[in-house]
Amino acid sequence: MRRLRIVAACAGFALALTSCGGGSTTPEAKGTGPDPTSKSQPTTRTVAPPAAPSVGDCRVLSYADISLYSNDSKSQPCSKPHTAFTFAVEQLPDDVAFDGVQIENDAVQSKAASACQDAYVAYIGGGTAERALTRLTVTYFVPKQAGFDAGAHWVRCDIVALKSDSSLADLPPQLEGFLDSGKTSDYDVCSRGDPSASGSSLVMCTQDHTYRAIAAIRLGESHATYPGEQATLSQGKQDCKQMISDLLGVSGGFTFSWTYPSTSDWSAGQRFGYCWNESTT
Repeated sequence: MRRLRIVAACAGFALALTSCGGGSTTPEAKGTGPDPTSKSQPTTRTVAPPAAPSVGDCRVLSYADISLYSNDSKSQPCSKPHTAFTFAVEQLPDDVAFDGVQIENDAVQSKAASACQDAYVAYIGGGTAERALTRLTVTYFVPKQAGFDAGAHWVRCDIVALKSDSSLADLPPQLEGFLDSGKTSDYDVCSRGDPSASGSSLVMCTQDHTYRAIAAIRLGESHATYPGEQATLSQGKQDCKQMISDLLGVSGGFTFSWTYPSTSDWSAGQRFGYCWNESTT
């Protein structure tokens, strides 16, 4: 079964950029299973539940793999190139993980996503702005339905790096506290084309690009009302221009772009605007 299932760890970039705002707030996992609040008769388990995965495992996953609910690919030595690293294994609470519930259920997926998101924030380091400016993100997997029904209610939390909108990159050798290391530039957010224009695409900055995101500016707290498109556009452009001017030590002669959340983005929790400088390096 497929879904768009990258966790929006901090309103960072994960999907294709839209013209109104760059944000990689990723869609919530959508489930179609039964209501987890409904009661069902216990089942008799005749098979042992599959063992939980191990923290510290490395795997080679494709971009298509991260859209799946489950993944049982073999791990490999982390000394070899790999695109996924299991940094945490969490347990689903009994109030959503019980007999009769499908793994694609909204409540199951929401709990799985939030568990991995919380673990990721503690593990990867950095503040909210640093996490919003990296192509590193977290995805998660639960057991296949048969294993889930047998009592395996774990969640595997994996870090991946989004090289482009359809491919993953090899991961650095050390990920714990990575955003505090000062060595993150290869995994920064860049854009092919003006990020405020339709048709642009997000990439890691090791890929060919025309703009680099130099700052993620928080535009409001989670409970704040949308400030309005005109205010967000005008104030953001002014702040972004000044920021790049200070960074380059010049008053003009540079090209920049400003992307910001739309009303619907804001409703989905996206609170960052992004300041971009035209740059191919």
